[in-house]
Amino acid sequence: MVSPVLGRCRRPDSPRVRAAVETLYRGLADITVGKVIETLLLNDLVRVDEIGFAPLDDTGAQLLFRFVAAAYERRSLGIASHHSFEDWGRFLPEHTTAVSMLDRLPHHATTAVTNGQSYRMRQARERRGGELPTP
Repeated sequence: MVSPVLGRCRRPDSPRVRAAVETLYRGLADITVGKVIETLLLNDLVRVDEIGFAPLDDTGAQLLFRFVAAAYERRSLGIASHHSFEDWGRFLPEHTTAVSMLDRLPHHATTAVTNGQSYRMRQARERRGGELPTP
């Protein structure tokens, strides 16, 4: 089963990391963050998309780390980011949090680095006869 809260594989409209952190924030607010994490970890695969799209504050980074640490060696995580691991310190405010998270994520991981146009840009170009859309 794939987590419905954090996203489904191959669904471009799935919630992003901001939604995941907001879900964890709500759990923190009503003192159920541990239960929220355990509920998410009932899924065989949890996909977290767009890591680094927007910077996280200290609390958001700590909540994301807590989730990653809880999933470590227990569940599969699908992590997507436009940033290399070396750049994660740019959007995680605390160096120790970034190092601790990156100590766990690649340990048993298969890392796929892609390069090239996104499928959205490719589709937009095809719809416009080879021209990119103007902003």
